[in-house]
Amino acid sequence: ALDPELLGRVFENLLASYNPETKTTARKQTGSFYTPREIVNYMVDESLKAYLKQKLEAEAGMKPEDAEVGLEFLVGYNEKTHLFDDKQTAVLINAIDNCKILDPACGSGAFPMGILHKMVHILHKLDPNNKLWKERQIEKAQAIDDSEIRDKLIEDIETSFESNELDYGRKLYLIENCIYGVDIQPIATQISKLRFFISLIVDQKTDKDKENFGIRPLPNLETKFVAANTLIGIDKPKQQASLFDNPKVQALESKLKDIRHRLFSAKTPATKRKLREEDQRIREEMGALLVRSGWGNESARQLAAWDPYNQNVSSGWFDPERMFGIENGFDVVIGNPPYVQLQKDGGKLADIFKKCGYATFERTGDIYALFYEMGLKALKNGGHLCFITSNKWMRAGYGKSLRKFFISYNSELLIDCGP
Repeated sequence: ALDPELLGRVFENLLASYNPETKTTARKQTGSFYTPREIVNYMVDESLKAYLKQKLEAEAGMKPEDAEVGLEFLVGYNEKTHLFDDKQTAVLINAIDNCKILDPACGSGAFPMGILHKMVHILHKLDPNNKLWKERQIEKAQAIDDSEIRDKLIEDIETSFESNELDYGRKLYLIENCIYGVDIQPIATQISKLRFFISLIVDQKTDKDKENFGIRPLPNLETKFVAANTLIGIDKPKQQASLFDNPKVQALESKLKDIRHRLFSAKTPATKRKLREEDQRIREEMGALLVRSGWGNESARQLAAWDPYNQNVSSGWFDPERMFGIENGFDVVIGNPPYVQLQKDGGKLADIFKKCGYATFERTGDIYALFYEMGLKALKNGGHLCFITSNKWMRAGYGKSLRKFFISYNSELLIDCGP
């Protein structure tokens, strides 16, 4: 009966007061602030409605006004049934399963958790008995070439849906396919994972006649929530911006994706250990290949050395392709970026980020401006960014470069809550 939202509220306040460098309580040092649940819910709703509206218009041929009305009914917590026909429902379920959502400064996971709850709510309305959602997961598993892995995966999918509450199957595959989080503090990502673990546990059924009372092992979320510096990328050769440009690296990357997919649902310590060892071997081989492909030794070393299973280390760089397997960008980037002045502490942060090529960089500015730029660049074409942040950039001198940067984007909605 432990509410993961309650746990998150407690931990977010602890997190915001903790400085991992000085081991002291300093709320403002990390720029971390608690986001009220009402704000999270509103931002989640607006982001998902914008994304799903696009899909309904493009794939189901709906008029914009009809899609808007239908989505208002769909996302609302009410007793009303949804207004979509079978074709539109199939489009929505497919869109949800394909949606890639990132919180680049996730803290203790308020926004990822809000996304999870709202997507579960939407699936409940669209597919009350999980028939279509389950078929969707089995359909993807059937595309796997290895018959042994394919059959085990399908059996696992069947068990996930049949032996637990309806929301368990919804949550499990939403977590696996859709939701990603990054934070520079390892403790933050661990809290996020804990909240997701508890969210799954509360929907498992117990059976005293089964081994371990029928409770399934928790999924492995190391490649869903990673500790890293979101604002610093990794140096790549200009002629080879993608890891997939080299055929040999592409083959290794495909193997790595398969390993991490299998690891997500691995059940025994021996299986997990074997897959992690294989993961490390492939990373090392990939690093050597990248050096021969023109990558700098340092960049190749960083890629090979990044270990998603080391829970206490934060990576000094972030790459969604390498860490999440996301090559073409995210459909939604959402969150509450930190607020830290770059000239603070003698300009240490300013000295770091002035070399990173940000068009919005101003030495007298704030780090949240860089998060806006990073978030927009992390989107796929037609994606949606939804951030809550200070409004000082609208009028302050340091916000001039950010205002100029925004001109090239189509802003759908701007809400200024200031006086």
